[in-house]
Amino acid sequence: MRPPPSLPRHLLLLWGLRIRVAFNRGSRLSRALGVAGWILACVPALGLFRASERAMHWAPIANSADWPPFILNLLCFVTCALFCTWPLLSAGVDDHSELSRFAAFPLAPWRLLLASTLASLFEPRALVFSAPLLGAAAGYAELHAPLPWQPLAALLAVAYFLLNACLGRVGVHLVLQVLKGPRSAELMGGFFVVFLGLCSLIPPVDTSWLTAAGAGVGALDANVLRNAALALATVPPGFFGAGLELLAQGNVRAALACLGGQTVCILGAFGAAYYLLVRFHRGPASTASPVREGRWRPFAREGSSLSLLVVREGMDLWKNPRARLLASVPFVLAILIKLLSGRALLVYVAGPLADAWLLGSLTLYGALVMASTFSQNAFAYDGQGMAVFLTAPVPLGEVLRAKNIVHALGALALVLPMVLFYRVYFHAGSARDITLTLLAVAVLVPTVLSAGNLLSVYFPVKFHADLKRRDRLPFAASMLGVAAASVGVLPFTLTLRVARHAGDAAPTLLGLLFAALLAGVLYRVTFPVAVRLLIQRRERIYAAITRD
Repeated sequence: MRPPPSLPRHLLLLWGLRIRVAFNRGSRLSRALGVAGWILACVPALGLFRASERAMHWAPIANSADWPPFILNLLCFVTCALFCTWPLLSAGVDDHSELSRFAAFPLAPWRLLLASTLASLFEPRALVFSAPLLGAAAGYAELHAPLPWQPLAALLAVAYFLLNACLGRVGVHLVLQVLKGPRSAELMGGFFVVFLGLCSLIPPVDTSWLTAAGAGVGALDANVLRNAALALATVPPGFFGAGLELLAQGNVRAALACLGGQTVCILGAFGAAYYLLVRFHRGPASTASPVREGRWRPFAREGSSLSLLVVREGMDLWKNPRARLLASVPFVLAILIKLLSGRALLVYVAGPLADAWLLGSLTLYGALVMASTFSQNAFAYDGQGMAVFLTAPVPLGEVLRAKNIVHALGALALVLPMVLFYRVYFHAGSARDITLTLLAVAVLVPTVLSAGNLLSVYFPVKFHADLKRRDRLPFAASMLGVAAASVGVLPFTLTLRVARHAGDAAPTLLGLLFAALLAGVLYRVTFPVAVRLLIQRRERIYAAITRD
């Protein structure tokens, strides 16, 4: 009997699995393009690292005793927050497909989790997230060179990123528990209400110094920086910055204590993530709630095939735990923005158009993730249901049209409550801002649907409805989706930039309306093409979405 693979071998197998899934069994050319795309995705990390390092050498910062530790500790906190929340903000709660795929191997469950956690540190997004902090840490070390016992600084950095990875796994597995439960919608709604209530009790961050006499960074009291740096250094993500500061002061023993604190937090977070993951895989296999007598049964009545397909698609989307998570994210972001006085800061930067920027960004983000998450993988998340349609005497054009209708209505159903919530919660947002926002959504949604139809045909992958594993979209499909989203958002950003220089957004509304009409025409032109390709490639799609 062959021994189980070592941890390095396990990591190589895991990355090989990710690469094969990402390339979707493509040709040699597609694999080469995928590798090139992965490298290009890591390139921004170099620029961020260099910019952050040079910022620490900027004279107003380098000559200050308060700004360098504040910036370093702030970046420690922000980077940790990105590692923890990005899987949730991007609805990547099911990125652990390799865990269940390796479950049959003679490996302990903790080894599976450890390999997945270590592998996540070398993804392009992790490298990009880490670059600003690493650059700032390098700049801070250069300002206080030579640091005593430099290997300890490297150990502090390694422990910091391991802590981030473990905390991210805790958050993801906790959300998996909620999404797996039959009452996931009620639980998420209750969390949202409690979170909103608690945040309303916390006073917003004071930003009056921005508009005071001598406004600007120079007006900020140095005591604020010292207190903020100290507060950030007392939480686990700040142990890295605190350790570097102690090393710069020559206090090696205290820096070792920071490393010990990081180690304890890593073990605790890893243990919590392991417990949640084991509990998740031992939980029920389905999230569907039992059907009760007397409940609404839409398929018990007659109607056109398109209307029935729309109803069926809408019910599937309503029951999808991923959609529930996506719908809650913009509202949580709005709460955090108010708590951190983000709107006040934006008013200082953008002036009268601040509400248009903020409201538009929140609604466009919600519409984008709701529409693109499903439209760019229109057949995969439907799994066996789509397999039935591909083999049944149902016009595939109507199936795709029903999906597009539901995806567009889902995005709109998220946008309208977001607009109302913004008006009530921020007590801001004029009719002009709302009009700009709705027109921007009217541009974005048809553009995303047009791209999503073609991507769903050319890059079909399987989505496992039980959330235990999910095949990732190929890198090329992800980049094309990002490009389509950028095109859909571009008219809105150009409109606000022109309005800022012109001093009035009213004349630019016509331009945004024209862009919405063009987006509608684009959808009408590309939809027949997508249907024709769907019919031609139905066998390939069927094989892709039903494979294990």
